[in-house]
Formats: sequence, C-alpha cells, structure tokens
Amino acid sequence: MSRSTFVPASTFGLRAVQRFALGAGFALSMMFGGAAQAADAPTLTAGSPPSSAPTTFLNVKTQKIEGLMPDVVREVAKRSGFNVTYDAVPFSALIQSVVSGKIDIIVAGMTPTPKRAEVVDFSQPVTAFGEGIIVKESDKINYRSVQDLKGMSVGAPTGTDYGAQLVKLGIFKEVKMYDSPADMTRDVALGRIVAGFNDYPILKAQEAAGAMAGTRVDDAYVPMEKFDIAIAVKRGNTALLAKINDALTKMKADGTLDAILKKWHVAG
Repeated sequence: MSRSTFVPASTFGLRAVQRFALGAGFALSMMFGGAAQAADAPTLTAGSPPSSAPTTFLNVKTQKIEGLMPDVVREVAKRSGFNVTYDAVPFSALIQSVVSGKIDIIVAGMTPTPKRAEVVDFSQPVTAFGEGIIVKESDKINYRSVQDLKGMSVGAPTGTDYGAQLVKLGIFKEVKMYDSPADMTRDVALGRIVAGFNDYPILKAQEAAGAMAGTRVDDAYVPMEKFDIAIAVKRGNTALLAKINDALTKMKADGTLDAILKKWHVAG
C-alpha cells in the first residue's frame, strides 16, 4: 500500500515491444474465440515484491513467488485463458515497471489511489486491511493509536500510504523511511525508533516465521484507515482488465476468493 512516484520511460526496449505485441495478441484472442487452451495461451509477466509475506514473497526453498496475491492471480489466469510468470520487483519499482512494459501485471498489496490511476488501471478490490505496528519486545505499553506515539521516533517502509500519513500528521519527533523491513525491525529492537509501521498481515506473518527478533506486534493498535488492495495493469489495457474483473467477480460469488484469503489468514 504505497503512493510511490514514477518517471515515465522515454523509450521502450525490445522487451517492451514484445510486451506490446503480447498485449495486442491477448486482446485479439479475447475478441476471436475467447480464452485459448493453456498450451496456446499468452504468457504474461507479473511483478511482485519478494519480501512482503503473506501478500507476496519469494520462497527461498523453491525460488518461486508465493503469497495471497499470487494465488489470486494464478486463479484469475486459469479462468481467463492466460499463463502467468513472476518477476521479483521491489514495491517502489512496480509502477515504473508496468508503465515501461517490463511487466504486464502488478501483483502486490497495492492500494488504488488517484495518482496511480493516472498511469495504471486497477481491478475491483481483492480485500482490504490497514497498518500495524511493531515495538521493542521489552516495551509492554499497548499503543492503541498513532496519537499514543506522539513525540516519539517511528518508522515506515518507503513510499507507503501510512508513511505519508505519518509525516502529514506532524506529531512525531521523526518519521524514518526504510527500504528494507529487516532494517526497520532492527532499529526497533535497538531502540532507535519506538515503533515500526507496516501492513498488519505482513507483520503477523513475519512474527509467525520468527523474523521479528527483539520486537513484538502490538495487537492493541487500531489502524488509521483500512485500504483496498487490487491488481493493476498498464492504463488502457482494457481487455486484460475486463478478464481480471470478470474472474474476480466469479471467485467472490463461488467462494474461491474467501478460501484463498483464509489460507493466508487475511480477513475478507
């Protein structure tokens, strides 16, 4: 969930041309005869952050992108007549990657915003959740809102919606931005910041995996706001977006989406 900026690419390389051709072929296949058989179906490239479990993450054992959103898009692809492969792309680079044609689909915990909607088109919401916080393990205070952290030093991942909100509030001693969640966790454990903000499901997944040494998730905290997350494609790719939305509608109706959300312990 991030409001990152982008710089439109001035030229496209060969891969971008190939993506354009692929997109055109996909649109034609939808016009003439519907979804193709899997062997003949177009293969689209999805970009997903490698360290945002359970939303998206790189399984170090299988070297494959896994998580809530990849599971959703694999089911969408199966129903829509295309194949999908995954590239590990940092969250901050997702917008530019789809704009430049390096990827075809953004598969991440990305929130639709007016700024992003200028260059990408979003599907209907997949689910919604808000931010959570981690504090030092020895800190037994229950911080129930951002106001409880007034005057303190806090941190958030670079480019996140709530990172921008924290800065805008103007109530903190410092709002430090981190490119790496691990760096933020370390600074909380060392007492350099009092609290670190991230998507609540991500924090709980990291906690369950034992990746929160010296810190704890404060389950008493109530998020400032819950944000929708959705799938995104390059603006104007209406044929692909229509297929994605159609599949999501059917997945919601038949219970498939709820089953995927429950698998990853994310509320629908």
